[in-house]
Formats: sequence, C-alpha cells, structure tokens
Amino acid sequence: MRKIFLTLAAAVVIVSCSGPANEQQGEYAVMDMAISELVSDPMEFEGKTVRFEGIIDHMCRHSGDKMRIVQADDNAMSLQVRLGALMDQFSVEAEGSEISVTGVLRTEVLNMEELEQHDEGHDCESTAEAISLMAERGIDPNIRPYVDLQAYEIR
Repeated sequence: MRKIFLTLAAAVVIVSCSGPANEQQGEYAVMDMAISELVSDPMEFEGKTVRFEGIIDHMCRHSGDKMRIVQADDNAMSLQVRLGALMDQFSVEAEGSEISVTGVLRTEVLNMEELEQHDEGHDCESTAEAISLMAERGIDPNIRPYVDLQAYEIR
C-alpha cells in the first residue's frame, strides 16, 4: 500500500511540475502576433518563434520557395515567409487562402552596400551587429523581416 501511495504521489508531483503540454514553455514559447506588430519592430522578435494569421497574397512563381502573407484587416501590412522544406506543399492556387503560419522570425539588412562603402571587408554575424555598425556611421538601416516556416494551417 505504501509503494502505491508513493508512486501516486510521485506521479502527481511530476504532472503538476511539468505544466500544460503545449508549445508555450521556456525559450521556445510561440508568440501569437499580428503581422503589423512583427514588421513594426522586427528586432524585438529576431530569432523567436511566432505565429500569425493572414491571407496568402503572392506565391513566388520563379523559385516557389517563398510567399507573401498580408494581414487580413490591413493589406498594407505584409510579411515574407520562406517555405524551406515545405515548399512542395504550396502552389499558386493557394493565393487568396487564409493561413496560420508558425515559424522563426529573421531579419536582414537590405542596404548593406552603404555600410560596405564605409567599412570594406566587414563581416557582420547578425543583423543587430550590422545595425550597430551602421548607427556608428550614421547610416539608417533598411531592415526586412521574414519568417522561416515551421508549420502552417490553411483555412
């Protein structure tokens, strides 16, 4: 009887300490966001897993490896999604479909050539490092956020 009680008590402790079995644990927490939030301050979400909803506005017809998602209530707000290994699951027929996207937000500086004019041979390892160097040299960085797709749901 004592063994059963101890086993039951241990099970209760393990279950209560593990918390809910979902994606919202530790540094891997998935953040539900609007596209407008992600594009307004992309550096805040750099490297974080995000989930957002929108409408597939454009599928890349050249390589098929990316798409553009627009925010349903504001077509001016959009975000590029790089499909990676999931690219074979999409086609141009998906344009206009509602989609929920989960992936890692990444950023890139589009005007790196301006930094290179001041600092030939620089080797920035991150967007944050490039932004810091640009700020030191009085250059306003043009940052483009994009999402590396991990999962999706078309509605």
